[in-house]
Amino acid sequence: MTESLPDKFDRALRRLEPVDMRQIKIWRSMTPAQRAGLAGQFYRLTVEIIRATERQRHPDATEEDLRWRVIRRLHGDPRLGRN
Repeated sequence: MTESLPDKFDRALRRLEPVDMRQIKIWRSMTPAQRAGLAGQFYRLTVEIIRATERQRHPDATEEDLRWRVIRRLHGDPRLGRN
């Protein structure tokens, strides 16, 4: 069973709890590679959420169209890709 869009948002919100100084201290203690890995996780989550919302808005979109819709949203440029 696939996860529903509201469940994905709830899961994302649970990951975005308020940050305190202890968390900042942990981030500062990470190696550059660890911080890059964390940034990659945030990016993948962002793409997953955008893809889910675009799929919900355009359920009949082809996979290629869906990829371009995600790219446009990520870059903030509606002119990108095939129209």
